[in-house]
Amino acid sequence: MKDPTPAPALWLLDTLRALRATLERIEVEEAACLEGIHPDYRVSARNLLHFIAFHRHAHPGLPKALRQRGLCSLTDCDAHLLSSLEAVITALEALDGQGPSAAASQDQPGGPPGLGGPEVLERHCDRLFGALAATGVAGIMVTLPAEAAERPALVVDLLAAGMSIARINCAHDDPVVWGRMVDALREARVITGRPCAIAMDLAGPKLRTGQLALQPAVIRARPPRDRMGRPSQPVRILAVPRGALAGPQDTQAVLLPARLSKAKRLKQGNRLQGRDASGRRRSLQVVRRGPDGVLLLQAEKTCHFTSGLVFRQRHGKARLRVGPLEPVSGERLLRPGDVLRLTPEPDQGGGTLPCTLPEVFFDLRLGERVLFDDGRIGAVIRGVSPQAVVLEVTTAQARGSRLRSDKGINFPDSELRTPALTAKDIEDLAFVTRHADMISYSFVHRESDIQTLRHCLEEMGRGDLAVVLKIETRQAFLNLPRLLLAAMAHGAPVGVMIARGDLAIECGWEALAPIQEEILRICAAAHVPCIWATEVLDTLAQHGHPTRAEITDAAMGARADAVMLNKGPNITATVKVLEAIVARSASDRSDRNVPLLTCLAFRSNCEPDDPLP
Repeated sequence: MKDPTPAPALWLLDTLRALRATLERIEVEEAACLEGIHPDYRVSARNLLHFIAFHRHAHPGLPKALRQRGLCSLTDCDAHLLSSLEAVITALEALDGQGPSAAASQDQPGGPPGLGGPEVLERHCDRLFGALAATGVAGIMVTLPAEAAERPALVVDLLAAGMSIARINCAHDDPVVWGRMVDALREARVITGRPCAIAMDLAGPKLRTGQLALQPAVIRARPPRDRMGRPSQPVRILAVPRGALAGPQDTQAVLLPARLSKAKRLKQGNRLQGRDASGRRRSLQVVRRGPDGVLLLQAEKTCHFTSGLVFRQRHGKARLRVGPLEPVSGERLLRPGDVLRLTPEPDQGGGTLPCTLPEVFFDLRLGERVLFDDGRIGAVIRGVSPQAVVLEVTTAQARGSRLRSDKGINFPDSELRTPALTAKDIEDLAFVTRHADMISYSFVHRESDIQTLRHCLEEMGRGDLAVVLKIETRQAFLNLPRLLLAAMAHGAPVGVMIARGDLAIECGWEALAPIQEEILRICAAAHVPCIWATEVLDTLAQHGHPTRAEITDAAMGARADAVMLNKGPNITATVKVLEAIVARSASDRSDRNVPLLTCLAFRSNCEPDDPLP
C-alpha cells in the first residue's frame, strides 16, 4: 500500500500547524485531568496527551513527506513531541521563505526547567530502580526461586552475575519463605557491594479452572526403544514394600509401591503374572531380591499400574499387590464441537468445568471468546446465567485436548469488572510494604484499580511506594494511557511491565509484536520506565542453550529500561548472557561513532592492499 502523498505545496505546513493546534487543544479538553496530576508528572502527562492527539490526527503520508523535504519525520520524537513539532514547523517556514515562526515556549509548568523528555525519563528511572539506573543500561530483573530461601549462595551468584532487581512472586510460597529471600538478598548486597532493588508481585484475582475430581494415579513402565521404535531392552521395575528404600544403583528403574506376600520364595527368573490397568496380560520377571524385601523386576512390554492390581507367581504362591498411589488431578478431554458448562466450584462432573472466579459470569456476553491453558483450547460463549456459562469448543486437537485443574482462563473480548486487588493481596501488603522497593500490580485494567491500591498503601503509611503496572490483558492495553494518567496523580514512582505471555493469548500471537512496540512508545511518551517480560532467554534458563530467536528477542528487549528473567536451573548463566547483551545494546545506541565491522572489512577494487609510500 502506497503512502498518500499530498499535492499542494502548502499542504505540509498547513498540516503541521493543524497538528500543533490539535496538541494544544487536547490540553484544554483534558484540563481537569491535568489539574489532578502530581507536579512531578505534569510535564510527562502533557507529553502523553500530545502523543495521543498526534497519533489520532496525523496524516499517514506525513513522515514520508517530511523526509522528502530533508526534515525530521517526527517518528522518533515521542518523548518530546510538541517541541519537535515546533522545530520542524520553524525549519519548514524557513525553507519556504516565510521566516521563523513564534516558537512555543519550552518552559513547561510542573517540571524542572531545562529537562527534555529523555532527561525526565532518566529521572523517573532513578526514582523507580534506584542506583542501578545510573549505569545507563537496562536493569535485569530475576524471579527468585523458592530455592533462594534455603541457599543464600544462589542470590550472591545472581547478584555477581548482574541481577539488579530481585522479583518475589506472592502467588507462590508464603511470608516465611519471602522473608528468607529478603534476608538472603540483603546479605548478598553486603557481600557483593552491588545494589539490588526488591520487586514483589501481588497475585491478583485467580481466574483458572477449578479443582477437578481426583482420579486414580497411573504408573507407566515402558521399555526403551531404538530408532526404529522397537524395544531395545526390558523395562526395569523396582517393587518397594512400605518402609523400604530403593538402592542408589536402581535410579533408572521405575519405582512401584508394592505389598509383597511370600516374596522370600521368589528367585531370579521367576515370573509374576496378571493384568495391568489396560486389562492386558503382563508378565514380570524377577531379576533379583534385595534387602528389606525390595524386588527388581523387568518386563518386555509396556505396563500400566494402578492401586490394588495383583500379580501372582507362576507355579508358586508369591503375590505382588500394587500399593496405594496418591490420586492425581482430574482432566477433561475436549474436542471441537463439544459443549460444556462453566460452573462455580466444586466440580459437578462430566460436561461441566469448575471456575475459580464465577463473579466474572455477570460480565460475559454471547459470542465472546474463552481461551484455556495459554490459548491451547478455545471456545465461544453460547449461553450465560449467574449459575453457569455454556461454551462450545472451537479450538482443540481433533483427537482431543486434555484440560486439567488450575489452568488459566482468558476472556479476551469481555470487559471484566473484577477488582485487581484481592483480599489475599491486601493481606500480603502487610509484608510487602515493609520489605519491597516496588510493587508489581497484576491484572490492573481500570483507573479505579490504581486508586484502590494507592488508598491501601496510604493507610499503611507507604504512599511513597513505587508501583509497576502489569499490562497483561487486552483491556489493560487499550486503557493504558488512562492508567498512566491515573498513576501520575500520585507522586510515587510508577512503571509499566509488558507481560507478553497473557498479552499474546488475549490479543493473538500475530499481534504481539506491534503491541509491545506500541507499549514501549507510550511509555516513552509518558516518560515512564518500562520492563520487558515473559520468556526472555527461557530456553537458555531451562536447558542451558539459547535459540537464535531468543538472543534477538533479548536484544530487542534491551531497548526497555529493564528486562525480566524467569527462574530456571541455569538462571545464573542466563543472567550473565543477558548482561552482555544489554551492555552491548546500550553501547550501540549511545555511540553511533563506533566503526562498523562490515565497513572496515570492505575493500574497493581500486584500492591497493598496501598503502603507497
